[in-house]
Amino acid sequence: MYDLIIIGLGPGGYEAALTALRKGLKIAIVEKDKLGGNCLNRACIPTKYFWTGAHNIEKLNILKNYGISFNGEANIDYSIAWENKEKAIGFLRKSLANLLKTKKVPVYKGNGRIIDKNKVKITNKDNAEEIIEGKNIIISTGSIPSSVGNIVPDGEYIITTEDYMDNLKSLPEKVLVIGGGVAGCELSYIMNKYGVKVYIVELMDRLLPSKNISPEISKYLLRKFKKLGITTFFNTTLEDYKIKNEKIEVKLSNGESLEVDKILLSVGRKPNSDVDEIGIEKDGKGFIKVNEYLQTNFENIYAVGDVINSPMLAHVAQYEAKIAMENILNNKKVSPDYSLIPFATFTAYEIATVGLNEEQAKEKGIDTISGYFPYTYNEKAVDESQTEGFIRLIFNKSDKTIIGGYIVGLGASELIHEISLMIKNRFTAKEVHEYIYFHPSLSEIFVYASYDIAVGKLF
Repeated sequence: MYDLIIIGLGPGGYEAALTALRKGLKIAIVEKDKLGGNCLNRACIPTKYFWTGAHNIEKLNILKNYGISFNGEANIDYSIAWENKEKAIGFLRKSLANLLKTKKVPVYKGNGRIIDKNKVKITNKDNAEEIIEGKNIIISTGSIPSSVGNIVPDGEYIITTEDYMDNLKSLPEKVLVIGGGVAGCELSYIMNKYGVKVYIVELMDRLLPSKNISPEISKYLLRKFKKLGITTFFNTTLEDYKIKNEKIEVKLSNGESLEVDKILLSVGRKPNSDVDEIGIEKDGKGFIKVNEYLQTNFENIYAVGDVINSPMLAHVAQYEAKIAMENILNNKKVSPDYSLIPFATFTAYEIATVGLNEEQAKEKGIDTISGYFPYTYNEKAVDESQTEGFIRLIFNKSDKTIIGGYIVGLGASELIHEISLMIKNRFTAKEVHEYIYFHPSLSEIFVYASYDIAVGKLF
């Protein structure tokens, strides 16, 4: 009998495995797909790979500022980027496999189903079955793309984000993206910079329509998308479509008609929670129910990541896996704290948030005051010729302690962790301002975003 069986080796499963191995547990992995899960193979890592390419294409326009010029136009070939993306994620996947092999961890390839609180049945691609037993089980089976209405993915004309990453080796001329959330905006920017005409249809009234994203960010991003030539339709749905002569004729609810080569469905994800035959409890949306210690209704079976109703982020899954392992290994139980989760997305800008924005603070009855500073006047951003962007820091008006913040622009996904530490340590505006930051650095935006509140207004 194993000490621990992990079903699904995405970010959560991988983190649980690392902790278990460090503690000397005898573990087994059950994985029906590629090691690394959706994050490594179809989401976080490959999208950032393509984003780097897209961002570098955009940076070609500023190289002349540094005396660098090209004879003729740059040759941009998405198929080469796709091949090298495969090499990059293949290297990471192989590294993970080698680690497990070195530690002699058995990896059972196939679909795992829990048939008893200590037993998992694995069915491989040839329908051969095997049963393994474990004292504890962690479910980290992630999520799968959602669909909407009568829009049914076919893998050719109507594709999901997973189809995009797995199979789209070259890009078409025109794409309609259904959904202006994180994935929709990231892939729209990437396709745009690689020469695709992109249309976005969004049911809500703005890009990135999430409580974690301030409307200020959405407006700033929309201006950039318009500048890039990305067409957006808000408060709109796809009313009808038909495939004709290898094209898709689209009718939108606002009366617009379009002809595109592909429709990219990006309307969110749903939990991949069909994993048992023993009555593990799930909510109305299919998320596995867990208690404050991440246990299911079976005390030795835990669930982490997208399969439970918490933020669908790789680093959240990793964090939850650490919590689950702590509770498996120790008598003293601990609970996750979701109050300081950093969010970041890579669209036409890096965008990152943490803590409360002004709208969220208002919902909690907290009066706020905020500090703002644009990248325009940051010397490091000027050196990089990347002065688009801004920071906004949110403070509690009563005691001037920082409660949140968001950054749009160069390095936002790294800088956001400084705000996390400030919030955790209850920095006041004065403490944020008086901290000594290296010069020239992007981090100096914190000095100036807190200046008015800590010292007094200049204008």
